[in-house]
Amino acid sequence: MHIDDYKRFGPALAAALVVIIFATGAFAQTLSLMAPSLANVSGALTARFGVTVEEKPILKGELMDGAELVLKCEVELYNENDYWLDQQLSSSTFESTLKYDALTKDFTLTLPDRATPMRNADLEQLLKEGWGTIEASLGSWSILERGQKYSLHLNTTMNEEGAPEGVSRFIYFWSWDAGADNSFQLDFTY
Repeated sequence: MHIDDYKRFGPALAAALVVIIFATGAFAQTLSLMAPSLANVSGALTARFGVTVEEKPILKGELMDGAELVLKCEVELYNENDYWLDQQLSSSTFESTLKYDALTKDFTLTLPDRATPMRNADLEQLLKEGWGTIEASLGSWSILERGQKYSLHLNTTMNEEGAPEGVSRFIYFWSWDAGADNSFQLDFTY
């Protein structure tokens, strides 16, 4: 290549590099799942698990820059079949929104079972309180039968509020995905 080629393509290459660096920053966060367990809570089959964000400084920066993030956890219970497709017995969805309030300088977290959002200036403490232990009701405990095989599936995603459903990867070098999707499967015999 000649020096004239670098002058002509240099700015375009630099711009493409900047776009790629900023777009991959959204993937720097990772969600970590605490293994789910099942409990009988007053006759209800309840899945308990926790979600943590590994790179909290990156998350804090995105929130302070105006991002509003939604954590969505889908929990499904299946009756395992050896010779046919597994049968879904029940499912539950947990959805929580996380954002920064610049006026009060607090982070806010909504939970499905609370009328008012949780607030705290300490993001780590807020996440621990709100997402450290999550419970999802899967119906009556009586749906489980002794000697049967079951499978509990847990899927989590964290996307920006308003991101198109099902779109979480690069489109025109931009990602709505704020953290990696996570899945966990627990197979058990009751």
